[in-house]
Amino acid sequence: MREAIAQAEVKGKPLCVLSLDFQEAFDRISHQYLFNILRDHGFNDLFIERIKCMYENAISSVQINGHIAGPIPTQCSIRQACPKRMTLFALCIDPLLRTTEQKLPGIRIGNRARKTVVFANADDVTIFVTTPTGQTTIQDPMQCYGKATESRLNLKKSKPLAVGGRSTKTIALNIPYQTEIKILAVTFTSTVEHSMKKR
Repeated sequence: MREAIAQAEVKGKPLCVLSLDFQEAFDRISHQYLFNILRDHGFNDLFIERIKCMYENAISSVQINGHIAGPIPTQCSIRQACPKRMTLFALCIDPLLRTTEQKLPGIRIGNRARKTVVFANADDVTIFVTTPTGQTTIQDPMQCYGKATESRLNLKKSKPLAVGGRSTKTIALNIPYQTEIKILAVTFTSTVEHSMKKR
């Protein structure tokens, strides 16, 4: 992150660092989407059937004032106690990350041959937008992912940061630009100097 900000700042290359947070990301994953993703990734039928046994026909109950209400059919969510929780979610969000990488030019940091477009840690996704049309380009993959998984962006926690003279007139995904953003508990600003001080 700091290298990307430094490069954009020093070379004056407009960059939008878009930090996205998904609302109740694990809880909203559709079970049918999960099963389809496992099949698309080449998992065998036996493995998928075992995952289905854990998630199909799942029910929940709610306790209110000592009384248990339910059962309530659960057709979405990756269970909190599931040991495969993080792996299953990574597989589910993979199509969004791959599509974003294909659609955006990204940024090449230093002499690295490979471009960096997006990186993710669970439901915290950061996208490097380098073109004026990049913000509208990512709307389609985001909407498609939202419809498939029932996921929604948390607009209060999702924040764009303009670096290297990036114009803030066009709002990314209807989210106003911020003077600083926090990614994995680390605060970043539009300059490396201030980002280092925000440690």
